[in-house]
Amino acid sequence: TAISVADGASIAGNATITVTFSRKVDDGSVSISVSGAAGAVTWDAAGKMATWTPSGDMPAGAHTLTVSGSAADGQAIGGKTSVNFTATAADKVAPEIDDAKCEPKNGADGVDPADVNSAAEIVIVFTEACKDVKVNSVSPEDMKTVNELAADGMSFVMTFQKWEIGNEVEVEIELVGTDLAGNALKSGAYSFTTMAKEE
Repeated sequence: TAISVADGASIAGNATITVTFSRKVDDGSVSISVSGAAGAVTWDAAGKMATWTPSGDMPAGAHTLTVSGSAADGQAIGGKTSVNFTATAADKVAPEIDDAKCEPKNGADGVDPADVNSAAEIVIVFTEACKDVKVNSVSPEDMKTVNELAADGMSFVMTFQKWEIGNEVEVEIELVGTDLAGNALKSGAYSFTTMAKEE
């Protein structure tokens, strides 16, 4: 259903590529390869997502990723099974939280809790696409959310579950994760404080 690199895109020579399937596949009969580059494939626990990781840096230039094989019931893999892309220099730069693009902004003070509650979510935006992003810690501890990394890896959305934020509350969240090249988040710290209650 999805390949993390688009046709004609340029990616870092040390970037990983994910392939997502509509249902569980037989990883033993699925091949994911990149022309002109060696790599290894790992699978998620559900058997629906495979990650191709280059062995060292991919040579600069044009490459083609190809997916072939069958699902667990023996049916051949369908949909888009190949993509052409260009590898560039290896990415050694750590990703960061893009403070101004977050909702609310990272480090903001005097945030109206009504604005956050009406959206019922917090959106943390990154400077580049990330993967394997998880919440390491959160305060207030009773904040209940369902968390999801956006499909393009550029943002992490925390949706409130039967929880609302009040006045004079400091929200502190620590995320961990990496960019597609495996560079860890330089700082996963995100926070904002809500405004005082009007007298």
